[in-house]
Amino acid sequence: MPIHRLPRVLGALMVFTLLASLLGACAPQERQEINFVFMRTSDLTEPYWQEVIEAFEAENPNIKVNLFIFTWDEGRQKIREMIDQGNPPTLARVATRWVPEYMAAGLLEPVDSYITQDFRSQFIPLLINEGSQHEGLTFGLPITVSSRAFYYNKDLFEQAGITEPPSNWEELRSAAEAIHALSPETYGFGVQGKDLETSTYFYYFLWGNGGDILSEDGTRPAFNGTQGQEAVHFITQMIDDELTQPRPTESSRADLETAFVNGQLGMVITGPWLARRLENEAPDLNYGLATIPYQTTPTTLAAQDTLILFKQAQNKDAAWKFIEFLYADEYRLKYALTEGVLPEKVSVAEDEQVTGNPALSFFMENLPAGRFEPLNVKSADIATVMSEYLQAAYLGRLTPEEALAEAAVQVQRLLSYSATSW
Repeated sequence: MPIHRLPRVLGALMVFTLLASLLGACAPQERQEINFVFMRTSDLTEPYWQEVIEAFEAENPNIKVNLFIFTWDEGRQKIREMIDQGNPPTLARVATRWVPEYMAAGLLEPVDSYITQDFRSQFIPLLINEGSQHEGLTFGLPITVSSRAFYYNKDLFEQAGITEPPSNWEELRSAAEAIHALSPETYGFGVQGKDLETSTYFYYFLWGNGGDILSEDGTRPAFNGTQGQEAVHFITQMIDDELTQPRPTESSRADLETAFVNGQLGMVITGPWLARRLENEAPDLNYGLATIPYQTTPTTLAAQDTLILFKQAQNKDAAWKFIEFLYADEYRLKYALTEGVLPEKVSVAEDEQVTGNPALSFFMENLPAGRFEPLNVKSADIATVMSEYLQAAYLGRLTPEEALAEAAVQVQRLLSYSATSW
């Protein structure tokens, strides 16, 4: 090649290289996708998350969040199907009792390698240090938090001549008798005997009578002792004497809440979301909140659903970026107020919209005294067994002693499978 043409060739090569690099920089990057599963709480669940995701994707155009909303009835099976199809969730809100099963199967990614001390310190200590820990590992993050309280209809109390909410079982029974005496269509106390938390409704009375679900080391059932027998006797006697709603084994938690909203039920135990529902659907209903009646030990349930990260999923770094975004105070405050649940972050709990809300304040004040249900690989199965045998007692097919004894045999078998090894 003639020497005088070399500079032209080199110049052309430089221009071509520069153009190629500019075009490469301008080419759209492949979007990372996150499969985000969330269990439905209300009709507002999906619109809330669509808003959060839209805002996140606007700031992070190279990340796409695929939202899957499932009901609690179908959620566990739907997640299993996604895993079996090789397309597991990246993130999912699950019942914490499902976590040991996922962890034992090697499906769950502890978040300790992602979480910083500053991020951890945002959470209420009880929830992140006790409710989200196992053997030094943080298996997830609290995403939906609640405790339980005793709701009572003040107008029905006044009509029945009751001046104070009941503090023990005898007073609870007397109040139920007085309320039911007002009208055959007005029932004293709601008992849940169907669906999720049938077992938990029994635990309120078990704990309040000084009992425990399992032994201290988690290897043996303890609910079948004297404290548990007395608790089931009390509940079944209330049912037999028609001091509860008819056919409790056909009543879910939502059914009890609806009866209370409609003024048909004088007393019920449930979570903070009922207060939001009353505000929206029955603003004139005059109700109060109190500690759950107990015999020896004041108690409540501390409950949290957990946001978990699946080990087999792709794009976990992108998922963590979404986690940091969704836990912003503005979103977590809106979530608590929208769904009627408790904040999991200290800063949100201190917001005046929470502290100035009498119902949320009551539940938050009682949260530190709450008890978590014990966790093991068979937690979900234990809840199912307990519900089945409690239903048998409520229907009179088994005595309380028989129901608890037979449930204890089944639970011991489940615990023998694995009580502690996650």
